[in-house]
Amino acid sequence: MNRQAKKHHLISFELLQLLIDEQGSTLIQQATNDLRIKNNNYGEGQLCITVLTAEYDGGTRTIERFLKAVAYDVIEPFVCLYY
Repeated sequence: MNRQAKKHHLISFELLQLLIDEQGSTLIQQATNDLRIKNNNYGEGQLCITVLTAEYDGGTRTIERFLKAVAYDVIEPFVCLYY
């Protein structure tokens, strides 16, 4: 590779690295926000499952109704159904 080609390659690499650095922080922020939302939804879902399990253990809910309610809890947006 001649000097001019090496210089062009170096400038291209530096520009690419700069773009990655700038976009990387944006992507990390987006991923962090998405994970935060998913964790909140998971927590809400776990609370609903706990309530449904308590109702089943208490005898107020049959296994069929329990499984039907739990199956609906995995659908987004998260909805907790009580019968």
